[in-house]
Amino acid sequence: MALYHKYRPQTFSDVIDQEHIIKTLINQITTDKVSHAYLFTGPRGVGKTTTARILAKSLNCKDKKEFTAEPCNNCQSCQEITNSTSIDVIEIDAASHTGVDNVRQNIIENSQFKPTTSKLKIFIIDEVHMLSTAAFNALLKTLEEPPNYVVFILATTDPQKLPATIISRCQRYTFSKVPSKEMSQSLKNIAEKEGVKIEENVLLRVARKSEGCLRDGISLLEQLMASGAKKITEEIASLVLPSASIELQLEFAKYLANKQQKEALNFLNKLDNEGLNIIYFSHDFIEFLRVLMIAGVDMDLAEHELDLNKENKEKIQELKTLLSEIEIIKLLDLAIKRDSEVKNSVLPQLPLEMLAIEWCNQDNKTTTKDESLVQVKNENKQLEPKKIELVVENTVQQTETIEPKKEENIEITTETAPETKKEITEPVLNTPANNAPVSKEQVENNWSNIIKALEIEAPSMTFILKMAKIQNVQNNVITLSVEYSFHKEKLSENVTKQKIENIFNTILGSQIRIEITEITGEKKIEANNNQLNNLATALGGQILN
Repeated sequence: MALYHKYRPQTFSDVIDQEHIIKTLINQITTDKVSHAYLFTGPRGVGKTTTARILAKSLNCKDKKEFTAEPCNNCQSCQEITNSTSIDVIEIDAASHTGVDNVRQNIIENSQFKPTTSKLKIFIIDEVHMLSTAAFNALLKTLEEPPNYVVFILATTDPQKLPATIISRCQRYTFSKVPSKEMSQSLKNIAEKEGVKIEENVLLRVARKSEGCLRDGISLLEQLMASGAKKITEEIASLVLPSASIELQLEFAKYLANKQQKEALNFLNKLDNEGLNIIYFSHDFIEFLRVLMIAGVDMDLAEHELDLNKENKEKIQELKTLLSEIEIIKLLDLAIKRDSEVKNSVLPQLPLEMLAIEWCNQDNKTTTKDESLVQVKNENKQLEPKKIELVVENTVQQTETIEPKKEENIEITTETAPETKKEITEPVLNTPANNAPVSKEQVENNWSNIIKALEIEAPSMTFILKMAKIQNVQNNVITLSVEYSFHKEKLSENVTKQKIENIFNTILGSQIRIEITEITGEKKIEANNNQLNNLATALGGQILN
């Protein structure tokens, strides 16, 4: 028998670290104010179904002592519930009984008959969020007004998927993750009963790796005990406990921190050759960077988030000296952006390779959005006017001259009389001062800078603009073509369009207006065929007509 079955709590007092729930249930039982429907929510492996069974035993126990809620665990009813053989306590796995017919047959029709030998007929529905909409609708009436001998106990790890009409008819209790300290003590007690001694550091590692799930912790403990050793040390645990994930994250992060792009690319190629799921690795890397960020503030809190042995803690400390808090945040932000591209990439490792090259070649000084736009603009100085002189006299007349000289400052001279003059020096203006014609070649040459600026101003639109084509440039109206109507709608939204036009204005040094069109007919078919050909080429194949 598995350890988590063997040492499953059989009384309320055996339940670990859910006092806020247990105390309320005990009070209801002792005062005879039991509800007709309960909803137990919370993460997996923290005692939801176990508590439901104990509650069922307590409600149907025939030899329960007066003024107490603990079941005797000796009477026929308690024994049958413990062995899952009671005909009056029906446990249903909603994950495998999702349909409305199952609800009608197993619950609605069954609830019409009184319990056979017990006081109450109790329905325990596990993973209740898996029921279909029709099944919920069928269950609703019975759940709202059940017979006085029926009690429902619903358990789920995902309460957000339950209809509000179901939740509102239940008393809801939220189970929490088991803290490492309490879990370590529980695991230690189980190990002692099994005649095995385990070092404290090993127990803490098991507790952290279990991430608050007691059932996972007991399973890992059983895995350690399978080694046959009567005393389990850190050396034995390191051979048994899976620690590959954190090791991989540490290795990749170290290459990035040291700007070793060759080693980082070889590392990603090795992962791909070994068949590791890049999508999962990317998600884990984001979680690792999050913990690294937290470690810069509170190392104890970071240890609760990750399974860290002594060696890994030293590596974390080393990374903290290589990366500042701001750099960790920038790397995390870049990793999140590239992670969103992994799933839809032709080559899953490509976005992470781009991340490595981009990070290893960039200057990680802190810059604001405005500074970044100015930097992009300065790369195109030849396209913008360098000096603007404005002369304002007492009369209504105002003149404006533009001289394409090499000076980067703008001088504004205001005259209130012929003999007085005031000079003001301003930084480069973001708004173009002319309406010089722009060619298609200029737009194409500055396309990468436009994309770069858009990543700062409107990151969500960057992917769509990358897929757009420059169809025509005439009279400073740039016509962009996209393949899908959804992309056209997004780029045509007033706020988005204004942001894009401002970026074009800034970089091209002229007033620009954009128009969005959708590719249709033969051109769209040709574009789709080109995409298929590119995909086939990337995968080493070809399209056969």
